[in-house]
Amino acid sequence: MRIDFLLLHLYTCYGHKKWGEAMSSKKMGRPPSDNPKSELIRVRADQTILSKLDACVEQLKTTRSDVIRQGIEKVYDELQK
Repeated sequence: MRIDFLLLHLYTCYGHKKWGEAMSSKKMGRPPSDNPKSELIRVRADQTILSKLDACVEQLKTTRSDVIRQGIEKVYDELQK
């Protein structure tokens, strides 16, 4: 009796698809990035630096991460001169 119930459940859930086609091979959502930002850096900052960072974020209408990345690029470019 229990086996019949399980078979009926499997048939109603997956019976309309061929075996192995229960899930689509394509994923929905955002496409993968060309340059994924997978590394995480933790930084200690005092309240003054954090206030300055937040002021930059507000003026530039961007994120903290973007402002920090721009700062790193700016310092790196200055060092290359």
